[in-house]
Parts: sequence; structure tokens; C-alpha cells
Amino acid sequence: MSRKPAAEHYEENRRRILEKETCRQSVSEHGIFEIILASPREYSYAMSSLGFQSVYQQLVSWPETCCERSYFPTLDEYHWRSRYNHPAITLETGKSIKKCDLLVFTPSEEADYIRILQMMSLAGIELRSENRTDKWPLVIASGISVTANPMPLSLFMDAFVIGETEPSLGPVLDTIKSLGAQGASKRKLLRRLATLPGMYIPSVHEIPGKVNSIMRQWAGSEGMGSISCITSSESARGETIMLEISRGCPYNCKFCQLGYVSLPYRECKLEDIEESIRNLPDTEKLTILGSSLGSHPDLQKMIKTGEKKYSAVLLNSNGTEELSRCFSQRAFILSPEAGTDSLRKVIGKKLSNSQMFESIEQNSDKKVKSVIIYFMIGLPFEIDSDRKGILDFVSEVRKRTSLPIYVSVNPFIPKPWTAFQWSAMANPTDLREWIKELETGFKRLKKVSIEYEEPREAHVRALLARGDHRTSYALEEKLSGVGWNTAFKRADISIRWVLEELDTEIPFEWDFLNMGFGHTRLAREYHSSFTAHQNRIKTFEKDAENTEIENQ
Repeated sequence: MSRKPAAEHYEENRRRILEKETCRQSVSEHGIFEIILASPREYSYAMSSLGFQSVYQQLVSWPETCCERSYFPTLDEYHWRSRYNHPAITLETGKSIKKCDLLVFTPSEEADYIRILQMMSLAGIELRSENRTDKWPLVIASGISVTANPMPLSLFMDAFVIGETEPSLGPVLDTIKSLGAQGASKRKLLRRLATLPGMYIPSVHEIPGKVNSIMRQWAGSEGMGSISCITSSESARGETIMLEISRGCPYNCKFCQLGYVSLPYRECKLEDIEESIRNLPDTEKLTILGSSLGSHPDLQKMIKTGEKKYSAVLLNSNGTEELSRCFSQRAFILSPEAGTDSLRKVIGKKLSNSQMFESIEQNSDKKVKSVIIYFMIGLPFEIDSDRKGILDFVSEVRKRTSLPIYVSVNPFIPKPWTAFQWSAMANPTDLREWIKELETGFKRLKKVSIEYEEPREAHVRALLARGDHRTSYALEEKLSGVGWNTAFKRADISIRWVLEELDTEIPFEWDFLNMGFGHTRLAREYHSSFTAHQNRIKTFEKDAENTEIENQ
């Protein structure tokens, strides 16, 4: 029996995915302004993102506008499209992502950057914005990672949305439509966009070093409470409606970019959420999202309202301050990040071992199938006893529950606009050794599994996260097929520079951004962690002396 041609197979798959969707949003198939919203993630992950769906609703609901979606193809499909010159396409009609007025990318992390360039390359879009001065579409990017540091993509994007999209996208769309109708040139359009709040235009602002402050934008209370408009069994979350109840984070974990860049912390009102739940369509599941769900004073009331209508109300937190139920399975999630209370205090994580152990004992009911625990390794001021503390922590959890335990260990990455942006990343060689020690320790415990990000991949992400405009050249070189070491070398970037601690007086290229707080605050918080670490070391030494005296 012969196999179907690849083109027919992938076309059938596109139609199959589209047919499985249930969309509650009114969508126009015709408009004078054509937009494509592109995710550098595969469909299942992109559609499980409430942020992606929220941007889609903003775009598709704008007057005289039609918007289609595009996703990064599966690995097999990507290789096929690359080999036979088939473009990246939209889900709705299967047209090339090049065929629009505005192409919007939504990277969620640094690993997405190379996939953005791959999608553009597949579609035959000139990568460098300077080569697209009179060519459409206009290409822009938004999201947490580019809000904090747009420099790695500055060679390729026409524009960046700095901050949340609710207050920014409307003026951007109106400006493009208005000037486009007048036949204005692309350069004139970009100069006008550069006058809008929260818009960074590399060709106009002439980075590096010659730009006025660009203020990050954030939504007010009226822009809160996003609700997903599309459900699909193909989504990583399954057929569930996603509902946002808070944004930002009230905590001050000094490693967390989301906690800083999403300030201020904002909560939706109980009555608004209850009304939203009553008006939502009937499905089996409702997923409540927020950066710190446990901080909302009315969370339990919202859950009870949801349980009156849905067979399952799941909790999924973008933050790490409380125990929550995982969206893909009934699991309890613990995010201690560090193995010891003392290091947790140094990094600003306000959780104790005893609190988390108590949560396990209180909530390990029959509905829960597993426990998931998140750690970071190679944190600033981390010492050997902290890494041993990871094993001790999991051992204590093992004593308190018979459920399978899944441990996720990720290397610390210094991120822009955090108190630890000047910190050194641990050497990948050391990280591999430490992870191997953890793997060996976990083998002695029953039903404990470990997964981790490969240190080499984390090292590359650190180079992208904290990179300047030269990182664009490294991405360009990587796209040509060379390895990352060669790509960074050709871009005149030492791959070791993120492995070294920086002076807090050293400026960064992204300093022209205004997050609503300055580097002075970050430096002060960084130094406070240093002081806290010094104090805990003194405590350790004093305890050791007392123990020695008692043993004499």
C-alpha cells in the first residue's frame, strides 16, 4: 500500500486540526487589513497559552481586520518544507505567512528566537529588516522575553511591543491602517509607530546608545481577566477553557523575570470572575490561571463557582508560590527552587520546607495522581549543602506520600531586569556533575524520576537572554547551519562571558527601556542577597564551632 504524498498528508493534518477546534470568537474572513499571528511553538503548546489566545482575540476583533494564525511545524514537516521550499503557512487557509500586511510573532522564551528566523526563512521573508524597507509584511514581536531585552532580535524585527499588548496593539493597528490607506511609505509608518508609547523601532531609535527611554506598558484592571476563545483536544491542556484571575506577582524572587517585568501585581474582582464563569459555555474543564494563584483572597470562592458548572476546575500558576494542580494531569506542583530554607531566603523565595511538607500531607487525596517538584541548580550564592538539600527535600516528600514524584531540575540563567542579571551562570561542566549526583541520589528513592534541561542548552539560552545586538548576528550564523560555538565566535561574542559575574556599574544595551523601576533598585536587591548570604555563612561557621566544642 503506497503512502500519501507529503503535501497531501500535511494538508489533511492542517484541516484535521482546524476541524477539531471550537471557537467562540466572531472571526471575519475578509478585511482591508490582513494580519497573521505566528507562534514559534508547535500548535499544541501555542494553543495552551492564554497569552497567545488573548493577543489573537485583540487582533481578530479589531474593525476591518482579518487575522489568521500560524505555528511552528512539527520536526518532520519542518524538514520537508525546508527541503522542498514550501513556506510556513497559516492554519485557517494554508497561505504563506508572507502574504499579509502585519506579521506578529509571540516568543515566550529565548529558545524561540531561532524558530522565528526559521519560519521567516521558510516563507521567503528577508531576515534583516534593513532589506525590507519597501517590502511587506511589517514584522513585529511581543512577549516577556523581548520586553526585557529585544536586542537579540533587533536586526530582524521592524518593531517591538514593550510590555503588555492590551494598551498598545490598538494604536499600532490604527496607525498602520490609517497611514497604509494614505499610501505612506514603510519608513514613514515606522517613524510614526516610534512615537507611540511602548514601541521600540530599531531602525528609528538607532540602538545601541542613541535612544530615549521607552516605557513598558501594562494593562489596567479593565484589561484583566483574559478568557480563551478556542478549545481543542489537540491543545496540550486539552479541551479546557482558560480564565485569568491575576497578573504580575506580589513576591520578589530575585531570579524571576516574570516577577519583575509583569509588575505591578493586579487581581481581578470576584464579581467579575463569577460573572465570566456564568457566561462561559459548558465544557468539562475550567482552568484558572495567574502568576500567583494562592495570593488571590477570593480563589476558593472562584473555585466553588466553577465547580457548580464544570466537572473539573484546574489551577495553573505561572508563578511558584503555592501548591497547584497541573493542567495536563491531576498533580500537585511544588516549586521550592532551592533545596534549603537558608538559600531560599537569600534568593527572595518566601517559602519554608515545613510549609511545603505540610501542604503535601494536607492535599494528597485520591484525586491526585502525582507530585511535581521544581528546582533550580547553580543559583547565585549556592553551596554544596544547598544541592544536598535538594535530595533531602525530595526524601522528606517521599516519606509523606506514596504518589510518584517527578523532579524537574533547571540550571539558573541570569535574566535581564532581575536582581541577578549581573550574576554568573554556573559552568555547564559543573552543572552536569551536580545533576549526575542528583540522579544517583534519586535512584535510591522509590518512584522518583528526574528530568532536566541540558546544561549546554541552558548556556545558549543565557547567551541569548543577556545578549546585545551582536546576538542577532549569532542567530543569523546559526541559521546557516553552523554550531552555536561557531555562531557566537563569528559574531565576536565570547561564550564564557555569561559564566562570569559582572560589576553592577556595567551598563547593558537594554538600559534604554523603562520597566517602572531602575537598575539602582536591582543592584540594591542584589547586594542585599550578598549580605544575607554572608550572614548565613557566619551562622554555619558559628554552629560548626559550637558543635566542635560540644564534642570535645
